[in-house]
Amino acid sequence: MDFDSVALDASSMAGPLEARLHAAVSRGFRRMVFAASDLVGHPQGVEAAVALVRGAGVRVQALRQLSDFEGLEGPLHEYKVTVAKGLLGLCRAIGAPMLLVSASGVPEAAADPVRVARDLAKLATLAVPKGVDIAYQGRPGSAVACDVVSAEERVNAAERANLGLAIDTGHLFVADRGLDALDRCYGDRLFLVGLSDAIALHPQEQARGERDFVRVFPGDGSHAESLLELIRRLRVIGFHGGFYLNACNDDFAQLPPELVADQARESLLWLIDQLRHIDLPRRRIPAAVRA
Repeated sequence: MDFDSVALDASSMAGPLEARLHAAVSRGFRRMVFAASDLVGHPQGVEAAVALVRGAGVRVQALRQLSDFEGLEGPLHEYKVTVAKGLLGLCRAIGAPMLLVSASGVPEAAADPVRVARDLAKLATLAVPKGVDIAYQGRPGSAVACDVVSAEERVNAAERANLGLAIDTGHLFVADRGLDALDRCYGDRLFLVGLSDAIALHPQEQARGERDFVRVFPGDGSHAESLLELIRRLRVIGFHGGFYLNACNDDFAQLPPELVADQARESLLWLIDQLRHIDLPRRRIPAAVRA
């Protein structure tokens, strides 16, 4: 685990794309995760945004995210297929080997598990010509996959080599069952792990959901030891996927990107120090490279 292998999620920082790129690169980060809106929202267009990223010398670990894709029917399904194709095209343009997909929040989507598996398999097939892997992530409140266990079930049912699981530790420790949930998974299809911690906004009251917490970088919240233990357990199961730091919150959205990038750097240095005796496996080779 080092600055060449752990990415920083650009959504953790505010400001123009140029400023966020400079803040991350000047703090030592060589990999980043971008939202599709970072590219299409650039004032000079997608091609200019792609040129900025490539010119900065960073490697894109993943593009996020596609939501509410699986389990739909009729025109809505066809519409989501069009959206998916567009995002896969952006992945190809920016050099992202992975597209992050969030489990469907549409209640009707869970009615037919066979359709869900078929849709995820279809998405993975669409991604093959682009050389892109699909990282599927549970969403709290989703009727299709509300946690890491049910998300893994959906991935296994689809049976596609370039379809795997993504974990968001913010969700895992706040809305899921933490390390107990991870222990219920095989983990052999795990592609991507987003590392973030959380702080309770009302520590004297019982938490009612994710809105009762603020997402922060690893080491700055209440789950530091659990995060370290999670990474150790990933080592045991031979995790070959990627890591990225994510601390997207309303407060950081009001701060200069340089200040937030400083926080991200300190967080990664803390992780490196705490895990210096843990020999993590090499990263999984993305589909684009394997092809």
